Amino acid sequence: MTHQLKPLKYKAYEELEPLYLVRDLKKQKLSALCNSARKLYDEAQAQYDARDEEQSFIFYMKYFNVLNQLKTLKDYQTNKSYVHALLGKNDKQVTAMERTEKLSTSLRRRYELMKEAEQFQEVKIPEEIKEPEKLVEKAAKSSLTSRELFDILKNDQKDVLVIDCRSREDFHESHLTFRDLLNIPEEVIMPGMTAGRLNLTLSEKERFLWLSRASREMLVLMDWSSRGPTPLRNTKLWCLRDILANWDPDNTYSNLLMLDGGFEDFLMCYPMQTTNPKAKAPIMMERDENLLEEIEYPSIGDIVMKEDNFTGDSSAYPRVDRGSKAAAIVTYEQKERFMQDLLQEQESITEKVLDMEKRRLTAEKDWEELNQIQQEKAAVEEQKQALQAKEQELLYSMLQLENKERDYLAENERLKRELEEMRAREQQTAASAAQSARIAEKELERKQIQESRKLLEQEREKKLKLAREQKKLLKENKENQIQEIPPIPNRDSKPTTHRDLAPTPGIVDRGLTGLRNVGNSCYMNSIIQCLSNSTSLTEYLIQGGFRKHVNRGAKTQGRIVEELAAVMEALWSGKYRSISPIHLKYTIGAVHSMFRDVEQQDAHEFLTILMDMLHLDLQTIPTDDLARDSLPLSEKAWLDFTKSRESVILRLFYGQIKSTVKCKECNKESATYESFSNLSLELPAAVNTRCYIETCFDMYFNGENIEGWMCPGCEQTRRAVKKLDISKLPPILVIHLKRFSADDGLSSRYRKKQNYVNFPLTNLDLSPYLTRSERTTRKMYHLYAVSNHYGTMDSGHYTAFCRNPVQDRWFKFDDQHVTSMDPGDVQSSAGYILFYSYLK
Repeated sequence: MTHQLKPLKYKAYEELEPLYLVRDLKKQKLSALCNSARKLYDEAQAQYDARDEEQSFIFYMKYFNVLNQLKTLKDYQTNKSYVHALLGKNDKQVTAMERTEKLSTSLRRRYELMKEAEQFQEVKIPEEIKEPEKLVEKAAKSSLTSRELFDILKNDQKDVLVIDCRSREDFHESHLTFRDLLNIPEEVIMPGMTAGRLNLTLSEKERFLWLSRASREMLVLMDWSSRGPTPLRNTKLWCLRDILANWDPDNTYSNLLMLDGGFEDFLMCYPMQTTNPKAKAPIMMERDENLLEEIEYPSIGDIVMKEDNFTGDSSAYPRVDRGSKAAAIVTYEQKERFMQDLLQEQESITEKVLDMEKRRLTAEKDWEELNQIQQEKAAVEEQKQALQAKEQELLYSMLQLENKERDYLAENERLKRELEEMRAREQQTAASAAQSARIAEKELERKQIQESRKLLEQEREKKLKLAREQKKLLKENKENQIQEIPPIPNRDSKPTTHRDLAPTPGIVDRGLTGLRNVGNSCYMNSIIQCLSNSTSLTEYLIQGGFRKHVNRGAKTQGRIVEELAAVMEALWSGKYRSISPIHLKYTIGAVHSMFRDVEQQDAHEFLTILMDMLHLDLQTIPTDDLARDSLPLSEKAWLDFTKSRESVILRLFYGQIKSTVKCKECNKESATYESFSNLSLELPAAVNTRCYIETCFDMYFNGENIEGWMCPGCEQTRRAVKKLDISKLPPILVIHLKRFSADDGLSSRYRKKQNYVNFPLTNLDLSPYLTRSERTTRKMYHLYAVSNHYGTMDSGHYTAFCRNPVQDRWFKFDDQHVTSMDPGDVQSSAGYILFYSYLK
């Protein structure tokens, strides 16, 4: 016979998702998760057979979520056979998957039909026929779910008394952690009892909670696993509900509910809200709903009667017909025999369950023994590997000792040679002693002259001070003295501060002066040589055009650009073979502390910070005052970045990148803009190979998938694709090749990729990576400088390859040495930072 589907409890398919989510179960044991999965599967099957699509779908989904977390446990791979033995054949999972898909489709369709029916009712019923909302009475609710009970108890929304009618033993083994919880054991609940008789079976503390039942806003009754709006007839839960509803004459309950699914369902949903999450429900036999238990009739003295309204006439009292008592006794005897048959069948099934538990206990012990053997084998294998590692370590130590021995022998030979040289120099000691004596006499004479000069200076200062005081007194005695306006000094004619660049004199071609190292400053020298050959920037600094744009109100106060201009002027004067940019380094270190000491730094990081400082020094050029509302998003982002004040550095070196995120579901796009002074490109994963710079550009600008992006169109997290494009190209494009990467995922260890990157000297085309608006004018970039800073974290070295704009030839700057080079050697070098320009 086909049963009808149970009515829907929820209004939308989305409301089911929070009900089948499970918490993190990684800390649970493998066997406990297997038992939970079996329990969920059995419950899902039962609900499916009962034609409850919502509950069966929830339990099936919980079943699969537990299986997914079970497969992530560490010991799952080594105990697959044991897990499969506990969970059963794969046919179960196939059946569960097919039923879950069928239930999902059916539920979605039913929710849609229910929604359409509601809309149809709203449209079809005329307003004049509808009853007023105040007269429509909602059906009284007789049960609540575990989730609803948890929300009520958690938020303390109502004054609730929870009555647990399981056995006292089961209650002590595990129960809710709720404060107002009363256990009325199933052993004391009998059909026909009254509330007064039930009160006598409770302890003093339990009696206090029992007496407060009438003042509660809500009474929640529960047993192990009762389901539906009403409990099965003649069960303990049904008896307790009957006592409260019909045999408690002085109290009336407006909100008497039962927990749907009982304590077992609450334990599955919220195990941490119970005293023992591992408790198991007892195995219960199916009960006959029409079976009458042994009934204990209440005595008239146990019932608290209300004041009657009968008159003294005895005929007004009701009469009882005792004639049908004999037929009732025969019925009770038949049902007692039926109960004996059920008890015998229950005893037989209990013996079978006991036998099955013994078999499972034996299987658990066998598994423990196998696991112990596997652990012992693993320990032996680890000990073997440790011995091999120790052997390798000893061999390495022996090799180190041999190397140290050779080093000691070489050091001994060196000391012998130095001893011979010292003996040879001893012969010249007499001559040098006489010369040292003459030097000491001249030094003593110099100190005496210096002391005499200091005395004369002090005497002169005293005389000048006295003269200034006399002049002040004369001014104060003058009558009708006219106040003179002090002249305003002209700061533009301020002489240039003298800077000692420690130059090495010599006539060289313009722009071919070297830079000497100032305490591990090779990272700075490499960048300065490349910037020196940036024609537009060099002319701007040497000709003094920067002076009218200096921003004295910035943090740097214009000092960085002034020192850089002095260095550029010396590099292009043609008067020195080399100079030392010590004042520039000290000025940068005073503003940025990481460049203050003589430690080694990264050239790319120095270039990025230097560009920002030069931009702040010169950020005084106002932009056009346009209406912001009419501007495109890229121009608004550019104005926000520049704060409506630009600089020559910004116009030469800075560009803009557009980042677009597109939703894969609704194709909604969201764009943001970010400014840059250089592009950092990743190198391919394979090291010590040759690649092309176009490959690096493709890796940087290709789209990447994003998980969990909040889509503004869907208004929920979605999968999306992120794509980068260049929305504004700078006249000078600086490309940084990221040669350092974390070694094996450890952030504290880095290794350098020695990939040789093929990059063009001329006609670098970036059209494929531009936005549509930027592709209107095609710009070809030409290489004019390469910075190759290399070394360790303690010390380093640099070479800079620059194309001299005067001679139109390539030169190699190696510390203070400058040599001509072939353009082909530039392309074969392991470049680090590339400088391109489309300006002639």
